[in-house]
Amino acid sequence: MKEILLDIIKIGLPLSLMGIMFAQGLKLAPGPQLAFFREHTLLMLRSFVAVLVLVPLAALAIILLLKPSPAIVIGLAILAASPAAPFQLLNIAKKGGSLVYLGTLHLSLALLAIITVPAVLYLLSQALGFQAEVGAFQVAKTVGQTIFLPVILGIVVRSFFPKAADKIGPALGKVAEMVLYVLALPILVKTSELLLKMDLWSYVVMAIFIIANLAIGHALGPREAQARTTLAMESGARNFGLAVTIGALNFSQGKALSVFIPYIILFVVISTIYLKWRKNTTTHAEVV
Repeated sequence: MKEILLDIIKIGLPLSLMGIMFAQGLKLAPGPQLAFFREHTLLMLRSFVAVLVLVPLAALAIILLLKPSPAIVIGLAILAASPAAPFQLLNIAKKGGSLVYLGTLHLSLALLAIITVPAVLYLLSQALGFQAEVGAFQVAKTVGQTIFLPVILGIVVRSFFPKAADKIGPALGKVAEMVLYVLALPILVKTSELLLKMDLWSYVVMAIFIIANLAIGHALGPREAQARTTLAMESGARNFGLAVTIGALNFSQGKALSVFIPYIILFVVISTIYLKWRKNTTTHAEVV
């Protein structure tokens, strides 16, 4: 029974993530994204540096300085290597961000992930001295199957059937998200003992990592308020589904998976505070 459940999780997690990314692709028309990229090339390059370079470097610096437990080290390394959080594309318009900018950045990160995820994970594993239990090619294969191909397929479907894409995209995304949560639950239950044993210092380290990521995006974001908020959120929110998938398929659960739920909880709390502050600041600036 346990083996059957494990097989269902290992197959279902990637499939649910693929469904989420396909639903996102259904929302993206290539024209506006390409136009935005051409008109704001420097902004996009700066955004790539923030999300793909500075966030992993922040993880490395925080780990080396604060010396958390091995589980936190590997968990943060996986999170730092996993950009383009799926739910950001669905929720950013309601949170005060720029949807066109986010769509362009999010799609670009998803397409680059097939290269950046295995590269960053490999470099961090070498710098931090933990042994990855899977080769870079296997991680690239996982990223390609769960992100690259579904997003491209969604864009292609939208190009030919835009009305159908608008109808099925939101429903498919919600169903895939629900399946992802359901399948992740047994993993969380199995690692609950480790979760409850997590010390206060580990929570402090994760909170510092989240704050640092938000600060990186905020500092490198453009002056326009919505775009600055967008980059901060994209830098701070890591791809939880991808991180769980990589952790479940490629690492022992005791090393990494118990880190992700505390991270999500902390991110929700800290990002909510950040967004409220941004909303108040932006409102005050508009009044003045």
